[in-house]
Amino acid sequence: MAKFSFYASETGNQTYYDLGSKDFELVPGAVGLIKLSNFGEQKPVLKNTECTVHDIGDGVMCLEFTSKANTIGEGIGTGLSEAIALAENGDWKGIVIGNNAKNFSVGANLMAVGMAAMQGDWKTLEAMVDGFQQVNMRMRYCDVPVVIGTQGYVFGGGCEMAMHADAVVASAESYIGLVEVGVGLLPGGGGTKEFALRASDSYFEGDTQIPTIVDKLKNIATAAVSTSAHEAFDLGYLLDNRDSVCFGTQRVLQQAKEKVLALSEGYVAPSAKPVTVLGRTGLATLYTAINEYFLGKYMSEHDVEISRKIAYVLCGGDLTGQQQVSEQYLLDIEREAFMQLLGTQKTQERIQYMLMNSKPLRN
Repeated sequence: MAKFSFYASETGNQTYYDLGSKDFELVPGAVGLIKLSNFGEQKPVLKNTECTVHDIGDGVMCLEFTSKANTIGEGIGTGLSEAIALAENGDWKGIVIGNNAKNFSVGANLMAVGMAAMQGDWKTLEAMVDGFQQVNMRMRYCDVPVVIGTQGYVFGGGCEMAMHADAVVASAESYIGLVEVGVGLLPGGGGTKEFALRASDSYFEGDTQIPTIVDKLKNIATAAVSTSAHEAFDLGYLLDNRDSVCFGTQRVLQQAKEKVLALSEGYVAPSAKPVTVLGRTGLATLYTAINEYFLGKYMSEHDVEISRKIAYVLCGGDLTGQQQVSEQYLLDIEREAFMQLLGTQKTQERIQYMLMNSKPLRN
């Protein structure tokens, strides 16, 4: 005897069996809501071991993470690159990146990074970091709008992806942050570069600039995580003129799709612009601030080393003074700093401890 269920899905909408009409009806209040499990019976646009790309109607794709804890690995990077290529060369209006899980993403696949580091496979590691950087840049400058919908934890690589999208629709219950310092690293997928870019965008004629860059350093070096989507605006993870807050987690994907459709009307891809960095002037100030944290016993010696590398990237390296540089230049020195930290024993100890105990090690 065939198994009967009172609930079913029809063209992406959830239905229930109504005893009165003896037919399936739409669930009240659920019309228009996007529940990705309702698309399970239709063939996905793309699928691999870490993500599935659904056609959610009206010419919009939705890339859903399916990896453990929604960690970001090679499969998600490959899936996003293929989805962008399909969207640019086909009849698609844009892409939503999101899911119905408890958390958007806990960050990059730390297990893969840690194993490769302990085996000394530096060539593979650098390719992984460069690949993630380039996927995020491809997302930013592609010819179709990409909107990210978040809920729960939006950590590390998940936060970096959100910072590179055209817009973010964040559930009010989104906890967003660049937390890489907890495992002895700096944000290596474009997150440190992005804070340098956002600092540059905020400068104005007569601006002292230094307080802005100190604030950016503090947020990364202390692994500051917003306690809500609203606080993420204060910490610089979300932007007032770009991102929005959704007060019903179940409506995040619906609103992200609506944002894609709105942006798709006459969409023009953003163009790259130079980034103003402060060079040695900024570095001197940031190094002084880091030293004060150390003397106040707020940082360990390894925290100081990590923070100095963050400062180095934020200021554009050892430049003689204020200059304009490209995003790729900042990505290159960010990746170099990431790899240098990954080669230290204390960072490898932090990674191993996090994987074994699910909490950071202060060493």
